[in-house]
Amino acid sequence: MKEVQTVVTQLIDVRMALRQGTIYQSVPEKILTIMDNVAYKSRRTHVIVPDDESQIMTLLETINQRLNQDDKKATVTDLELDQLLQHIVSPNTKIRDKGIFNLFNRLLRKYVLTAEQVVWVKDRLISDDYLFAHILEPENDGIFLRSFSVMFLAGILYANRTHYHVLTEAELVAIELRVMAYAIIELDSRGYVADKGWAHALTHIINVWSELNETQELQRADKLLMMAVLIQAYRFSDNALAYGEDSHLANVLMVLLKKNQLYTDYFLAVLQDWQKSLLNIVPEDSIAFWNRWYNRNRFLQSLMLQPELPTEIDDYLRKISDLF
Repeated sequence: MKEVQTVVTQLIDVRMALRQGTIYQSVPEKILTIMDNVAYKSRRTHVIVPDDESQIMTLLETINQRLNQDDKKATVTDLELDQLLQHIVSPNTKIRDKGIFNLFNRLLRKYVLTAEQVVWVKDRLISDDYLFAHILEPENDGIFLRSFSVMFLAGILYANRTHYHVLTEAELVAIELRVMAYAIIELDSRGYVADKGWAHALTHIINVWSELNETQELQRADKLLMMAVLIQAYRFSDNALAYGEDSHLANVLMVLLKKNQLYTDYFLAVLQDWQKSLLNIVPEDSIAFWNRWYNRNRFLQSLMLQPELPTEIDDYLRKISDLF
């Protein structure tokens, strides 16, 4: 997908400049420029959903029974994995969320997948057909395929870090770049969708960021860059992020800030830039404006509830607390 590749290429340039030290505090501005230049479409196209619900429910039951009988010897075939992944596009929460997602987590926890299958699933999840399906179109059911591809990636990263150790540095960087591109392009940040269950894209992106923050292969510049992208994605969401995104972002951020003073210094600069942008802002009569305004308030309030918030962050938030 040309638009996706353009964003990835721009991110590669920003990443390289940050690693070389030629840019630092201007990173959030550069991310915003990338966001502003994404060309979206005005019309939807049909989201294709497999019409074999009874067959996939049978498959879910079959694999779960196999695990119940002997999870240490259980296996899952490539064909079965393919069928499971084809159905995460389903708007039926019984299939997508309560069915496939729960089973996939079980497969990872029990280390049922082979190392080759872990890599194969990872490749499928970061492909254009999954991670960016229908992403340039107006709000559509493709969000379930996109968002759950990210959520499954978080599971893959956790399993790789704790057991498989099969993903190379190059593969981890590729995941980082693709997920950052997804965070930049994705406009649909709905939480719970009536009659269809969880979309929760931003929460799933934060889950991936949390896992990448624990990797030894990625450098500090990578983690700073992902921080900047995540904050911008949160900051410019037109949806009300009222399904735990604020506290989740604050919790994951706190874990990162404890790792090195560099992260605290950078996050303080990001907060100051955010605050500066509000000084001349003119309120708008739109849902998007007020969603963004109160999304910020909830996030900053969640930060202030953190018992181990770095002193410089706490002091700054108290200084501007009248504005949220």
